[in-house]
Amino acid sequence: MSRSVARPTVHAPDAPGHVVNVMETWLDRTAARGQPFQDGDEFRLGFIWFRITADRKGLRVTAPRVGDPALIYADDCSDALRLVAMQRKMLERFRLDAGLCNCKQTALVVRDLDECQTTFIDRLAGEVGDRSGWYVGAHDSKLDVAAPENLKLVSLWTLMSRRPEIMPYLLFPAGWQVSFAGSSVVMHDREVVEPIASTEGAGPLPRSA
Repeated sequence: MSRSVARPTVHAPDAPGHVVNVMETWLDRTAARGQPFQDGDEFRLGFIWFRITADRKGLRVTAPRVGDPALIYADDCSDALRLVAMQRKMLERFRLDAGLCNCKQTALVVRDLDECQTTFIDRLAGEVGDRSGWYVGAHDSKLDVAAPENLKLVSLWTLMSRRPEIMPYLLFPAGWQVSFAGSSVVMHDREVVEPIASTEGAGPLPRSA
């Protein structure tokens, strides 16, 4: 006879239903296997690490607050799940397999990025340990990027709060570069691909905290 396991609740009133269902299904299946959930446990869905929190009210899923430069967890998972859905939608549009990375990893960044206007992100490699494989530079940087002292490692989560335009593209695989200049977005790949219409709407960009 299977052992009954308390299952965390999910509060995400503004998230797309299909991605909430993915999370709910995973929680149900994990509970059905008799695997207990504990305070502080974390699980990954797409780019986001979600966390189980327990108190006198019971178990619940919490998520980092999108737009906050620190990984501060909150009860409302809506924005984090909207980000997961947005990234999935972008992969579907270009028929891409995900190049996995996550919100706890770092990117290599040119040091004068905050002074630049024309940002680009370049997926140089897949994720390895705490490195995402992303390089973030700027076409108008005044620094020599071949010099190691002009580069630094920055948390992807912190970087997203400063450059929210990069959010939809962070699961693009190695070989892709995305450039941003004002409202223009230009994507480059070694192969030519044609976008297709998405069958699932992910809604607008997550709100900043």
